[in-house]
Amino acid sequence: MKNSSNTRGSDENIEVVKLSHVCWMDVRGKFKISELSPGVMYEIVYVVKLTNAAFGWEAPVSLKLSLPADGKVQNRQVSLLEKPRGEWFELCVGNFLTETNNDGSESTAEVFFDFFEHGGHWKSGLIIKAAVLRPKIN
Repeated sequence: MKNSSNTRGSDENIEVVKLSHVCWMDVRGKFKISELSPGVMYEIVYVVKLTNAAFGWEAPVSLKLSLPADGKVQNRQVSLLEKPRGEWFELCVGNFLTETNNDGSESTAEVFFDFFEHGGHWKSGLIIKAAVLRPKIN
């Protein structure tokens, strides 16, 4: 993977990660649950794009969300074959409701989220713009 600049609009430069040519992909993130508002439904999405020359995405990608409160793990698999080329789209990792208790047990608890494909075949042309944590709007 390599970082590259991408211009969206006339005045905004952002850093993106472009998957060059690999046979194993693993993108991970984490955050402390205590940094979120209690009693709110949140979702985590990856904002990605497939280049016109992307290849190797026959196997579905896996998305995983690991929650600290109850040890629950949400797993999803998504095929990128039908996704548009050259356009940003979102891959939903999962969603969760933050607890409303104030006993301090969540102060160090962390939520982990993963985006991976371990198929062992070569792939290229995926651009990862961001992992987004946001309140879920119904």
